[in-house]
Amino acid sequence: MKKLLLLPAVLAFTTLHAAAAEEPTNFIRFVEEAKTDSLQTAVMSYESPQKVKVDLVGAIHIADKAYFEGLNLRFKKYDAVLYELVGPAFEDRDDPEVKQEASKIQWVGQLQTMMRDALKLHGQLEGIDYRATNFVHADMDLSQFSDTQTRKQESFFSLYLKAMKAQEAANEKRGGSSTASGFASFLKVFTVKDSSTELKRMIAREFDSVEDIMAGIESGDGTVIVGERNKFALRVLDNEIAIGKKNLAIFYGAAHLGDMEQRLLKKGYTRTAVSWLKAWDLPHAE
Repeated sequence: MKKLLLLPAVLAFTTLHAAAAEEPTNFIRFVEEAKTDSLQTAVMSYESPQKVKVDLVGAIHIADKAYFEGLNLRFKKYDAVLYELVGPAFEDRDDPEVKQEASKIQWVGQLQTMMRDALKLHGQLEGIDYRATNFVHADMDLSQFSDTQTRKQESFFSLYLKAMKAQEAANEKRGGSSTASGFASFLKVFTVKDSSTELKRMIAREFDSVEDIMAGIESGDGTVIVGERNKFALRVLDNEIAIGKKNLAIFYGAAHLGDMEQRLLKKGYTRTAVSWLKAWDLPHAE
């Protein structure tokens, strides 16, 4: 078992090109420091020729509680926060019929819950205030998602195979790692005192290759899970701008944002600033 084989499973719940006018941007990074390491996500700012400001806010769907608390404070400053969530809007999910529809993809939530508990983290759906008045649903409903997957002949299995192939290519680009060394590293995690922190550290290191893997997954005609949903979100962005909003955020999984940035740049937006948020704090053992 290669340790890199962890990443397709991670991408499944963090949720998964065209040539760009500028160098591609990293939206997620692993930072090693003397006393603590961290997994960080970017807030990248853009401005259109019409002076509309858009921030791409990368999300990690399970993270430290402080990460979500900081995002809730940040989101208050925007005219609109466009958020990802396949299915009905968050405010509609108390409806019994809507709950039944949402149950069709409950396995995604179950996977996130398993990972959240194993890594001793907090979940995004519990940590983020999706009922804030400036939150705008900017994702496909289940029928749109299913119909688009059918049209593109896309399945979870085909996506998994693409992720595996892209991951192997990213591994070769980084110099590769043997099956034996990867498995030894995985086992070593469970021999230390704070195994959850070490497992997080192991997974966090792999996120450094996420942009290369996403480029591989999105090659060719792209995917529904990333490219088509990104197109949908940007149509919602255009609608919000058309009704007069000038300061907006798009809050999507960090794995989406490389492709989304390319689409903004093609629309004439330019990058203006970047800041980094600490999603996972990984202190070294004393």
